[in-house]
Amino acid sequence: MKKHILNIVSIMMLFSFGGGLSSCSDSYLEEVNTDDSKAESIDPNAQLTTALLQTYGDFSLMDTYRSYITGFTQYYAGGWNVSNYAGAVYPKDSEMALTWNRYYQIGIKNLVDAIHRSENMPNTNAALRIHRAYMMALLSDIYGDIPCTEAGMSFINGNATPKYDTQEEVYDFIFSELKACAAQLGTGTDAISGDVTSLGGKPEAWKRYANTLRLRYAMRISDVAPEKARTEFESALNADGGIISSADEDAYVKYNDAPFTLYDGANDLDFRANALGEMIYGQDPESPSFVCSTLYDYMKKMHDPRLYRIARCYIHTTRSQTDTSGNFDVTDEVIAWGERGGDGIVPCNVGDAWWSDWVNGPANSDIPTLDSLVTLYPDKGYDKNNYPARMIRPTIAVAFCNADCPGILITSAEVEFLLAEAASKGWTVPGDVKSHYEAGIRASMQVLNNYYDIVSKISDEEIEQYIAENPVGDNPRESINTQAWILHLTNPSEGWANLRRSDYPALADRTLLPVRGDFPHEDPNMQTPVRLRYPLLEAKYNSVNYEKAVERLGGTDDWHTRVWWDVNEQNFMDIKKFSESIN
Repeated sequence: MKKHILNIVSIMMLFSFGGGLSSCSDSYLEEVNTDDSKAESIDPNAQLTTALLQTYGDFSLMDTYRSYITGFTQYYAGGWNVSNYAGAVYPKDSEMALTWNRYYQIGIKNLVDAIHRSENMPNTNAALRIHRAYMMALLSDIYGDIPCTEAGMSFINGNATPKYDTQEEVYDFIFSELKACAAQLGTGTDAISGDVTSLGGKPEAWKRYANTLRLRYAMRISDVAPEKARTEFESALNADGGIISSADEDAYVKYNDAPFTLYDGANDLDFRANALGEMIYGQDPESPSFVCSTLYDYMKKMHDPRLYRIARCYIHTTRSQTDTSGNFDVTDEVIAWGERGGDGIVPCNVGDAWWSDWVNGPANSDIPTLDSLVTLYPDKGYDKNNYPARMIRPTIAVAFCNADCPGILITSAEVEFLLAEAASKGWTVPGDVKSHYEAGIRASMQVLNNYYDIVSKISDEEIEQYIAENPVGDNPRESINTQAWILHLTNPSEGWANLRRSDYPALADRTLLPVRGDFPHEDPNMQTPVRLRYPLLEAKYNSVNYEKAVERLGGTDDWHTRVWWDVNEQNFMDIKKFSESIN
């Protein structure tokens, strides 16, 4: 890079020559202020890469997932963040605003600019617009009415205060965009070179992906606008290019096997590693993501072969903080200790910290690996600081925390569950409820086998036995969406959206659980919220449009007010009675 240095004497000499050299000085100053290391423009494909990677690669926005979304879905409980925020029903702006701020300030702005400059690149333009539609759906599902059609336009037309489209308008925009983009794909010769997904830059794969997203979003509005939902679903199902129908067509973002960068990576806009994996892994040995008793007990009740592929017990004491090495897996030993009369594995209830309802750790001799580590390395503290008690709280398996885990967009397993529910509604789809439900379970099991380094592959025999024990039954909506909830463990935003839309499975009733003094910032309404609040700065910098959106919520930005497509109240249960019935 050229480095030009003008001292004060040089500047004074330039001005002493007078007006005759003014044009030369302008040219010179332009050269002085030009950074030759920077390109004058950016390839829209490079912007596509950044936007795609940010989906799961931005550690900062994943704080919202850890603090709220994975807690509201009752996937995790016990870790400090999820207990302090979701568990305590504590609305903190700095945590709730991260997904909004990061996507609008980086992803949406980036995509809108690239869309504006790629009109002569039909395939790339369509891919950019499809991902914008995906992001808009994600944001709207979390917050409700959002800036959509005018968002990210400040540098293009000077509009820095975009209107909030209603969620119904957002979904109309999404359907329109996905249909238009599917039709546009393949009409140009440009390569989608910025594609870092499993779609491989192929226009036909992106067309299939766009059609498949329409299925998801049609089902999302099926309770509030059933006829439109049916029309959109059946139209997408029969659209040119088809839908995702097998595992080798699954859509996911590819990430690198790189050292964890945590907040430093987010600050540098380095999104190459799966930050959701980093986030649920935790930032120190005391902060892994503990599996919530709701998820654990459902899977245990159904004899789900995925249970101990997902939930594992580790000695975390000296684990690495740059990757998932250094965790000693003692799951089988803790189970065996429980079978001999010990407490065994004890998951955390929603709202609890890992130390709530204190559990007594086993003696060193009860866990051979622990005993060996303490004997070999007495100065490491493997049996100190309550680590043995933490050890018997199940955490997410490190297989789901690796930097190169896929960032799931949509899979054939989800498609099968969507088709199963569509069939249950009497919509025109090939096959019946039972066949799609069972195919969805098989595909869900294969998602774990194919994409995660689980302790052992799930066998066909295990899968078929599970299907036999868990038929679709008399309430297909419950059976199908309980399975979808488990599937979406690695896609938490979709897990939360579909959970609120379907109201299955029943969640633990927070109002029946004790209010913990460890976390004193509870909302008076202790029930699980159904949306996140808008960032506080919106009221200052986009006040007119913000106030209109809040007025549509009933006059207050209440996170217990359901979004447009969420028609029915959630289902709740007494988690303690549920746990007792299993154990």
